[in-house]
Amino acid sequence: MGLRDDIYDSFHLDAGKYSALVSEPDDSIRPKTLDEQDALEDYAEQFLVKFTYNSNAIEGSTLSLGDTELIFEGEFPTDVEDKRLSDVFAAMGIKEGCERAHRFLAERKPMSEEMIKDLHESTALDCQPRTRGVYRVTPVYIRNSRAVPPSPDLVRPLMADLLFAYENSPMPALLRAAAFHAMFEAIHPFRDGNGRTGRIVLNYMLKSSGYPPIAIKSSSRSRYLNALEFWQVDGNPVPLLELINECIGEEFLIRKNILEQTRRAASERDLR
Repeated sequence: MGLRDDIYDSFHLDAGKYSALVSEPDDSIRPKTLDEQDALEDYAEQFLVKFTYNSNAIEGSTLSLGDTELIFEGEFPTDVEDKRLSDVFAAMGIKEGCERAHRFLAERKPMSEEMIKDLHESTALDCQPRTRGVYRVTPVYIRNSRAVPPSPDLVRPLMADLLFAYENSPMPALLRAAAFHAMFEAIHPFRDGNGRTGRIVLNYMLKSSGYPPIAIKSSSRSRYLNALEFWQVDGNPVPLLELINECIGEEFLIRKNILEQTRRAASERDLR
């Protein structure tokens, strides 16, 4: 079997078999007042720092969470000489890519190859300009992985197959988003920046389907990379579905807690 067959199979899973690993969107985390909207917008800023730090660290970044926050505030870490400058640009790129994805979501843009290229161009600020936003023309290799990305001449047709499979799959939205992420990383369409771009695309798909965005923790790096490999090489989606579902559950709880605190405070204020 080739990657084209893997893509087809990934988008035609027996949804019932994995129903326990596919949570439903929860409307209770939707803000109903301006106070609740403000509270979630404040958390969205914190989440962006958390997502950027973890996504960058998964790729081997030397930046800390505090460093990342400083960069978002327009400053450089005081010990930047001990950091790789490329890590700083990578953090700035993830922020820019997330903000661009947020604008696309507000515009209700459907997922497309052009959108993915646009997001990569915005995200991969640490890469050579000529490689940003364009499919690779060289072979690439994933270190310590059994997954072997396809030759560069197959990237374009495989990406077209991937988008077609995503759009026409009968599976639930969460299962489709997870399948897309696994197969996108298998194709590895860009010379570099595939992981960061892929996680931004995953969050775009989650948010467009009513789920909160997720930040896969850098402490779960090995688990995450192994989960991708299990799906790509063994056709086993369970480890990645478990990880994504856990991350969604964590974000649901955080947002519910924020809304509950806001509602209690607003209720007390209104009683005065």
